[in-house]
Amino acid sequence: LPKGHFRHIGIFAFEPSTLIQFYSRWFGLVVSDHGIGSTGHEVAFMTADPEEHHQLAIANGRKPEWPGMNQISFVYEDLETLKGLAEDFHKEGVKILQQKDHGNTWSIYVEDPEGNRIECYTPTPWYVSQPIWWPLDLVNEDVQTIRARTEQSAKVSKGFKLRSEWQAEIQARIDAQRQ
Repeated sequence: LPKGHFRHIGIFAFEPSTLIQFYSRWFGLVVSDHGIGSTGHEVAFMTADPEEHHQLAIANGRKPEWPGMNQISFVYEDLETLKGLAEDFHKEGVKILQQKDHGNTWSIYVEDPEGNRIECYTPTPWYVSQPIWWPLDLVNEDVQTIRARTEQSAKVSKGFKLRSEWQAEIQARIDAQRQ
């Protein structure tokens, strides 16, 4: 079993701006990205750690009958490990909800036995403005094809830079937030 590390949670919000202010004020998180996803939801990504693009993802559109939690997320060592996990999910009948190339991560979303959404992902060497959802097939594609396609797409995307450059910029913003 590959070792996954818990990294972030996604929540639905009635008023994202209120939650952004709360998590900024009380926990020192900064907005690392903000945009509209392919579902039409506004998504704000927040972090207090430049190693993590986001530790909290806040999406608008919460309905009173919805729970606040959107997903729980685990990070894996590399693309090869993530691909192996995806293949194992497929073989053992774990329901695969989505597979997404986010430009800055490769992700597979599965469902636990009670229907809770889980994201398993690994970072890419690149950063692009989020949210981005490109097609991905970890079960059937080889890692070289995936890596090459992501690099090609990332290099022509808004906000492209190396992950290390983005991390340095976020660290400066985190330091400023905590002063």
